[in-house]
Amino acid sequence: MTPELTTPRLYLPEEMEVGSRLRLGVDNRRYIGNVLRLRVGDRLILFDGRGKECDAVIRELDAVSAAVEILEKRDVSTAGVRVTLAQALPKGSKMDVIVQKTTELGVTRVIPFHSLRSIPRLPAEKSRLKTARWQKIAVEACRQCGRADIPEVTDVLSFEEAVEAGVPGALKLLLWEEERERRAREVLKDENAAQTDDIVVMVGPEGGFAPSEVDRASKLQYLSVGLGRRILKVETASIAILTIIQYERGQLG
Repeated sequence: MTPELTTPRLYLPEEMEVGSRLRLGVDNRRYIGNVLRLRVGDRLILFDGRGKECDAVIRELDAVSAAVEILEKRDVSTAGVRVTLAQALPKGSKMDVIVQKTTELGVTRVIPFHSLRSIPRLPAEKSRLKTARWQKIAVEACRQCGRADIPEVTDVLSFEEAVEAGVPGALKLLLWEEERERRAREVLKDENAAQTDDIVVMVGPEGGFAPSEVDRASKLQYLSVGLGRRILKVETASIAILTIIQYERGQLG
């Protein structure tokens, strides 16, 4: 397990320039005062969610507000592969775990979608609430793991919308438990695949993809791939494929 970073980090989606003073919102004020127990003069790191972070110092702190001064600004955006994870909605709170862990592993975008075998069927209002929750989980995961760029969690889509939402020119993979010949690792090592920095991965629900979905994806140039002999749980498969991609691209190890 990765330990919590020593210097506290806060998400502040504002323009930050060296020498400027910014007033923190209520949530951040409560967090630095009640949770972190910081005082005037203490340092912290602010990140904007777009690849920039700043060293800052607390200059004012009272019962209802706090002000910080920006000391240094830097670009910490991570060069490398851009991964879109299209994830069929799993049961229970598994999506929370998937968003959290794949954010830690560098996912760029998460597309939740309904597949034919998805058990959860979220109405529009509940979908919006869930999406907002997952976006907050992504922010918190970035705060914890040291990322300054926050992945986008899109609205919940249909399978047809999700399968067509890929990036032009991307390597497109579909995890399928019935694929016995083509392994994800072998595809990623292919010379042509290594030349693209955009990868889209579709992961199915607990019951897997329906044959018609696999057929539709293949017509859109998705390659069905397996992860090995074991049948993995949905959340394990999503984490595993992100780990494999980042390792093969030199971002881990």
